[in-house]
Amino acid sequence: MSKPVWRGLSCVLVLGAASAAISQTMTPTATPAAWRLAEVGTLRGFDVPECVVVDPATGSAYVSNIQTQPGMGWEDDGAAFLSRLRPGGALSTLHWNAAALEGKLNGPKGMCILGRGLYVADNTRVVRVSLTDGSVRPPIEPPGAQRLNDMATDGEAVYASDTATGNVFRIAVDGSTRVIQGPPMINGITFAGKRLFAVSWEPAGLWELDPSGKLPPRSLGLPGRFVHLDGIEVLEDGTFIISDFHGNAIYAVGPDGAEVSKLAEVGTPADIGIDRHRGLLFVPQFDHNQVVVYRIERD
Repeated sequence: MSKPVWRGLSCVLVLGAASAAISQTMTPTATPAAWRLAEVGTLRGFDVPECVVVDPATGSAYVSNIQTQPGMGWEDDGAAFLSRLRPGGALSTLHWNAAALEGKLNGPKGMCILGRGLYVADNTRVVRVSLTDGSVRPPIEPPGAQRLNDMATDGEAVYASDTATGNVFRIAVDGSTRVIQGPPMINGITFAGKRLFAVSWEPAGLWELDPSGKLPPRSLGLPGRFVHLDGIEVLEDGTFIISDFHGNAIYAVGPDGAEVSKLAEVGTPADIGIDRHRGLLFVPQFDHNQVVVYRIERD
């Protein structure tokens, strides 16, 4: 496999000017049309990249590589790996923590970071990796999990969506689990404060879930407007950034789900990641073995 390289390397030099926090440019009056994406560069040479997550403590980013074709990576083959990016997006290590993770990852998809732990959704289990010393702890296997897809955290526990069952598993730090009802074919999940949001694969829609598990999911609309929704992030003004995998595009959606603006056309965008400090959006291209980095801007 060739080493990932930047397309448009000179663009990396402008990251210092773009490093002002996104929150410094946001206001409650922002609308989807106010946001735009400026391409910074593209990292090539990954192997079916599915997710990018940014460590807010260090700025480093991690990429899950399923390393399987064809299909969507639900096989338990032990062939997958993780990559690490330097703060700002340049490649640090293609096969990060290779010795500790060898043979222990099957179909890694969504990830989240809680404390100094990296949590990875890996088919029917959650793999835990220490970001302090690289050690791999015993995986967590939520009862009844079938196809764990994305992960998110509220700062107290981690949550894993299950596309096959429509459930979300809340996983406490002690490994205990609780089931939260989600929509059919749930995919990406994210928190905005203590509010839990999700997108569904088919039919494609935007949802708010009850983290306590007491209430059913609440639709925020969007039926029929997209093909297959995958990733979701929320900007501080409430604007959703979502990826449409087979629609080959990234969109901004207003907090009420009524307004939609296309931000970029990009092939098979999977589980997007955001660097809020530097104002960057990472878009893994599942079928193209690359990660595109955009600077998030506002008119």
